[in-house]
Amino acid sequence: MLRRRAASQGSLRPTSRESLGRKLALVLLPLVLVPLLIMGATAYFRSRSILREQMQAQMTTTTRSQVEVLAAWAETREQRLVLASQRLELLELAFTAMQMASTGRIDVSTRNEVRAELEGLQSQSGVRLFTDLILVRAQDGQVLSATQSEWEGQELTSLTRGAISVREVGTVPVYDDPLLSPGGLAIANSVPMRTPLAVTPDVVLVGVNSGPPLGQMLSSVQVFSAQRGVRAERGKTLLVVRPDIVITLGAFAIEPIVEAGAAHPVVTTLETEEPDTLEYNDLAGVAVLGAYQWMPGWNLAIVYEIPQDQIYAGLATLAPFTAALILAAVVFTVVVVIVATNRLLRPLGPLTEFAGRISRGDWDYRVPDASQDELGILARTFNRMADDLSGMYRSLEARVEERTRQVRTASEVARAVISTPNLEDLMRRAVELIRDRFGYYHAAIFLLDDGGENAVLRAATGEVGAALIARGHTLGVGSTSIIGWVTSHNEPRVASDVSRDPIHFKSELLPGTRSEAAVPLQVGGRVLGALDVQSLEANAFNPEDLAMLQTLADQLSAAIQNARLAQTSALAADRARLITEATTQMAGVLDMNRVLETAASVLHRALGQPEIIVRLVGPADGGSREGPPGLEESEAEA
Repeated sequence: MLRRRAASQGSLRPTSRESLGRKLALVLLPLVLVPLLIMGATAYFRSRSILREQMQAQMTTTTRSQVEVLAAWAETREQRLVLASQRLELLELAFTAMQMASTGRIDVSTRNEVRAELEGLQSQSGVRLFTDLILVRAQDGQVLSATQSEWEGQELTSLTRGAISVREVGTVPVYDDPLLSPGGLAIANSVPMRTPLAVTPDVVLVGVNSGPPLGQMLSSVQVFSAQRGVRAERGKTLLVVRPDIVITLGAFAIEPIVEAGAAHPVVTTLETEEPDTLEYNDLAGVAVLGAYQWMPGWNLAIVYEIPQDQIYAGLATLAPFTAALILAAVVFTVVVVIVATNRLLRPLGPLTEFAGRISRGDWDYRVPDASQDELGILARTFNRMADDLSGMYRSLEARVEERTRQVRTASEVARAVISTPNLEDLMRRAVELIRDRFGYYHAAIFLLDDGGENAVLRAATGEVGAALIARGHTLGVGSTSIIGWVTSHNEPRVASDVSRDPIHFKSELLPGTRSEAAVPLQVGGRVLGALDVQSLEANAFNPEDLAMLQTLADQLSAAIQNARLAQTSALAADRARLITEATTQMAGVLDMNRVLETAASVLHRALGQPEIIVRLVGPADGGSREGPPGLEESEAEA
């Protein structure tokens, strides 16, 4: 069949070498272009990655340095306030200011003295550290004294709302505070003070920086971008305050620009103490690479942004080089293919003829293999392949024919078995057909007893099978036997050599058994028994045989189950008929003895027993039921 189908394809005609050369060029061009494109894209993205990594390293270093500058700036001012808060003169003045605020008596000279003390703290070594200084009562945020006299007596809302701590030294950004920075931003450094006789801090010394001094601080932070190898004009530094405040310093500006309601992408990041980078679109919609670091306790992050088009500007020079490289590769490939086609394709004629002969089923044709080069090796390989294919073809035809015969035989056995209604006849016919059609030494069917503990031999072939059935041959479920193993595990098992199988049960009545196979009889996962076959040859059962036996076993299981159901239905029908007959005969009989005699007679005919006795036992005999009055005991015999 395979030979005829191959012959029907006709002769394979090779195309002209010119056409094949063009096809070869079309095949080789993608093979050259695709790797080049991949290499070019890889080089581009790798260069982009390197530039990004270098810029990330520079920017994170810059950001870390900017954080250090800002932290040092804040630490200098905090230390100034801490030292001032420990001065006895300031503590006494703060105590006096609190008493004046409590009693409502205003001493102008004392207030001026406190203000003068605060003004003296604004500068250090000629450097102005604070824009303003104020003394605030921790209890209610009332300003006791300030370098700006109009603030005195007002409430510092940033302190009452908890933005400024009354318990510890700290630095925080304050936005839109009615007193410190209405509509703008201020940086507040705070130090709690404990006046004489106070148990807890009752006064807070607050240093404020806003306006141009804050712009100077941002300029000092910005300068570090140039010192760390990043051109300052390429990017910008800004401060981001959660949730929606962005502070920048414009070019040639002396005061910071505060944007409220600006949802910067950095506010969604985690607040870690290490710098990190992020690609995003800035508030103007420009794609940037930003390096940021959060200031612990400040609720503020320093962000340094550089537009991405400036970072990757150097990659534009790779495009012309890559295009020129690809074009040169295309020209070179076309020339090489055209020149080499004639020489390369000439020896392919015999191989093409070989393919045409093989496709037509000519397994005897061989390619000349005198050459010692690669084509000679290929020709010899083709010849060996033809030998192998010829043998495989013939073997495949034989196997297909054998498998077809097995399937046909299995179908014949299944039809013959299913057509037998009686259970015993069904099993007996099944084992005989399996043995005869497949040439097995012995075949047998085991069914589980009612308790499911033993597999009882119900049908077997030959005189040996009759002898085993006569003596009630059984094997325990799970016992050391193939039947015991199969009925226990509900899986097939093969003993290719019974002399070496540890669980094979050797029977003296079957001395010629060399191999054995058993498959479970089961319905819906419930084991009914097992089908067992034995052969005079070792290794007689292959996977295909086992699959065929399992298919037969499944059909047998369904037939056995149907036969059992038919027997059960017939028995139920006989019992129903018996009950109907007894009821009909006893209807209308009022005499107790007549009723008992009728019941005994019906049971005698139905059961076929030699003697039937129906007896009623009254209370005198210990019975639990009461009979009619005057009947202590009644009996009928048939």
